Amino acid sequence: MRNLAPYPYKDLDTEDWWHPEIPAGDPETDCILSQEQVEQCRVNGFLVLAQLWPEKLIERAATEARQRHPREHVVENNGGFSAMPWVHHDKHADSNTGSADAALNHMTIHRNALKAVAQVMGVTPMELRLSQSHVIAKYGREVPDPHDPSRTIMAEDQDIHVDYGNNTLVVPPHTSRPDGIACLCYYSEVDECAGATHFALPTPGELTSYSPEQFNAPNFVFGTRNGSAATDQGPRSEANTRRLYAEEKPICYAPGTCIIYGLNAWHRGTPVNPDQIRYTHHHVWRHREAEWVNWQSLAPRMSAMPSLYLSGLSVLQRTVLGFPAPGDRYWTADTLDAVGQRYPEMDMSPYRSAAVLSHDHW
Repeated sequence: MRNLAPYPYKDLDTEDWWHPEIPAGDPETDCILSQEQVEQCRVNGFLVLAQLWPEKLIERAATEARQRHPREHVVENNGGFSAMPWVHHDKHADSNTGSADAALNHMTIHRNALKAVAQVMGVTPMELRLSQSHVIAKYGREVPDPHDPSRTIMAEDQDIHVDYGNNTLVVPPHTSRPDGIACLCYYSEVDECAGATHFALPTPGELTSYSPEQFNAPNFVFGTRNGSAATDQGPRSEANTRRLYAEEKPICYAPGTCIIYGLNAWHRGTPVNPDQIRYTHHHVWRHREAEWVNWQSLAPRMSAMPSLYLSGLSVLQRTVLGFPAPGDRYWTADTLDAVGQRYPEMDMSPYRSAAVLSHDHW
């Protein structure tokens, strides 16, 4: 499915896409998704939806995204990225009330989105806390092919990956509730822009176990042989990497299409059509107790440091930096093993000795 030529989707058939579903729960209750949709998200790692937000709100938010990242600025800078904090100021409003009523702000805290995420996490909407909300304007441009400078390829093609590495210093729980859920919402049309996010299904058991063979390490460098890449069957094995690229599918999106996904779901960004701009809104909500899921904290910066650094700190020092303290409900048999795999030099005994392993599972 990897394609760095312009207009990569022109020969795809209907079954070559992930198509959005309509929320099938009861919008008058907290169950905006059906139980089948919730289970689908938990098993596959993601769920593609349409009509989660009101159409008028999407229209306003799409307009504001373009105003926030005007074409001339995006072209000059090869893209646009609105950093946190999440509060967006409407510079085109006629009065100072415009900022408070910006649609981009309401997208992030709309009750439908909060209800859907809470269902997937197995909590109430009141237990959610915002961790990330920003708009990206991705610009389609050609660059020299590093393997053949005489030809060009489209820029901004990502390797397939998972997102938890720069969102948390630990790992997403598997056997208890998720501590964070992401959502990507489109404000553009796929036929015009391309640049769809590609998602791939996990291997059986990958999202329910952190056994050494199934551990999906963050910040993975392809071609290395560590963790599950050292096995012939794990998530990072050469065979599974080839499978992911062969089986990944783009999201068939329109304004308002979104993907709710776990921080351990397989996905990647792809190039936008030449001279087009694709606008997307990126969110992460966490559980109120999961302070270690924080895109604005030290996690994005520290995720690039050697694991030996955190491993060499004291328990107190790690806790001050946003690591779950010993005795926190985060620590289960599952996460104790997985964090030990992410930081192989770390002494996990303080966390093991204080852990209460009778937490409720799903």
